Amino acid sequence: MRRWWRPPAPIEASLWRQTRAALPWVAALEGERDQRLRELSARFMHSKTITPVAGLVLDPAQRTMLAALCCLPLLEFGEEGLHGWSQLIVYPEAFRVERSHMDAAGVLHQGNDELIGEAWDAGPVILSWADVLADCADPRGGFCVAAHEIAHKLDALDGVLDGTPPLPRDWQLEWARDFQRAYDALVADVEAGRTSPIDPYAAEAPEEFFAVATEYHFSDPGTLQEALPDVAAHLARLYGRPPFATD
Repeated sequence: MRRWWRPPAPIEASLWRQTRAALPWVAALEGERDQRLRELSARFMHSKTITPVAGLVLDPAQRTMLAALCCLPLLEFGEEGLHGWSQLIVYPEAFRVERSHMDAAGVLHQGNDELIGEAWDAGPVILSWADVLADCADPRGGFCVAAHEIAHKLDALDGVLDGTPPLPRDWQLEWARDFQRAYDALVADVEAGRTSPIDPYAAEAPEEFFAVATEYHFSDPGTLQEALPDVAAHLARLYGRPPFATD
């Protein structure tokens, strides 16, 4: 507890300038929002352990980049969004994890999945550094793996991973109604073989729908607004104005 509440050391101005130059989403922020992200990023670096693995080495500028990316979805939500976990693990590139599940007949299935990011309910966030850099190189392409995984962490704050972060009761009811309707329509499109307006991975589960929509909020808000205006409005309320908004 003492570590959490001790005031974090501020991020040096030169280091923050490097961060803004490296992250187009951050470069698009101005004034008070930029300062708020800088302070949240300092809190992140103070309270989280950033652990590169598999031979990856991260310098201070790269660590600050990761902190800022993870804090970008918390600009309006605040540092409460950092609660419940303590470590960011970073692989050089996509990583493999073993999966197992029991089917309805009681048969155990096992296999490997290749992932670019993962967020455990009460554990670390895991990211592929190569895919973080790919997102930075194409910031309007509809992908942002760090935002996707932090959305899962926000979702899990109320103890249930269901596509709804903790919200005031009235807003929560509106959110659940609008997101469920949009999710059901997307699932119907995908199952019927129709073109999906956003990444069809969003049809995997309500929590993935929320996380994928979050990526579009930050990296392709125009597509999100056109395809899912009610969802876009909720995310603008949760995250603030999209960095690349044009209106």
